[in-house]
Amino acid sequence: MNNEPNADELMWAEGLEVVGKLEASGYQAYLVGGCVRDHLMGRSLHDIDIATSAKPEEVIALFDRTVPTGLKHGTVTVLEGGRSFEVTTFRQESGYSDSRRPDEVEFVLDVREDLARRDFTFNAMAIGIEGVIVDPFGGQDALRAGVVDCVGEASERFNEDALRMLRAIRFGAEFEFVLLPDIWQAIVKHRSNLKHVAIERVSSEWDKMMAGSGPEQACHYLFKSGLLTNVKDPLPETVQHAIEQYRFNELSWEWDKWGMAAADESSFGNILNLPLLFDPDMRWAALLIGMRISEEDSDELCHTLRMSGRRSTRIVGIVGMNEQMVTYEELSFKEGWIRVVLAYGRSIAEDWLEINEVCNGVFVPEAREWLSEILVSTISELNVRGDELVSYIGQAPGPWIAITLQELLEDVALGYVPNDKGSLLVAAKENMGNRKM
Repeated sequence: MNNEPNADELMWAEGLEVVGKLEASGYQAYLVGGCVRDHLMGRSLHDIDIATSAKPEEVIALFDRTVPTGLKHGTVTVLEGGRSFEVTTFRQESGYSDSRRPDEVEFVLDVREDLARRDFTFNAMAIGIEGVIVDPFGGQDALRAGVVDCVGEASERFNEDALRMLRAIRFGAEFEFVLLPDIWQAIVKHRSNLKHVAIERVSSEWDKMMAGSGPEQACHYLFKSGLLTNVKDPLPETVQHAIEQYRFNELSWEWDKWGMAAADESSFGNILNLPLLFDPDMRWAALLIGMRISEEDSDELCHTLRMSGRRSTRIVGIVGMNEQMVTYEELSFKEGWIRVVLAYGRSIAEDWLEINEVCNGVFVPEAREWLSEILVSTISELNVRGDELVSYIGQAPGPWIAITLQELLEDVALGYVPNDKGSLLVAAKENMGNRKM
């Protein structure tokens, strides 16, 4: 039997060591926030936050290695045992004039005053070195009931920080918790405040939802609330239109042959099967296909959400491949499939096939077998080079080389020409002659 502590237990214990060092020096200190919530729920820990009565300069003086990450707001990063711990002085906040950040921060001496400034009751708990839970707002009750509830009035919390509306949705979907009526009403009432939040923060929250355990529920909340029509950088019109159709019960999505078609609202989560697609990029692609968003508008959405170039290329590629495959009739599916694979690449083709399989898309079963039979999928795999074409054909270098190599790639992939130099040179000459006719 292995009695070694796991990674979460080690992180928790090391956090308590930091708390113990603060307390041994005469300060109050607690583990607070999300780590306490996740610890009580038996979830994996991502980081450890600590609240203390010690001022930032006192924290810096006490520990050997620190980083002054947010002195204005009382935060010091303590580096201990190979980990980093955010240590923040007990504080109160006031005057959220930009619906995002407090205008004033005041250090206090009571942890309960610090917990009072937090967003949700299950995030407003603290645990001290003795294991006693400080829970002045009923966070444990919310966990037992499976609900998202705010500390105090929901409208006040969302007015202070508009990003909290997205966090409420993320927690509700991730934990399979119910958004209490006053929470939902406050989200709808204050949704226009989301315009004050940088699009990068909105994108990060939405992306966490798509990567979480309840992406279909999160999208339902996002679309129904109208939040996404109130972002600082407007989403593409087609995306907004699809969201509005869903919001007003005019449209939901279900896979049909090669795409998606209108169906009853309950099918949205069941048919998309987003939880079965564990890769967030695949979930994004499935969602955009389901919303019938074009390749061009998908690219614009990824740009608006400030996604990385690598992720955008993959997501947009899958959407584009689906868009192209819709144009092929079943009788010409094999040829169309091979041409699209050449255009988007093998990895995108694999992704597209998985999405179709998971989301009940209808496609020719042989498609995966045909993919494995494609001998070449990139020009670099051809057994002929551009300079060899120039020498054999006797024509000055120019754009014709790229065109000819692409034609040869398709000919080999489709099985019309073998991938040997002699056959490729002959085929290239014939193709050029046909173009001149």
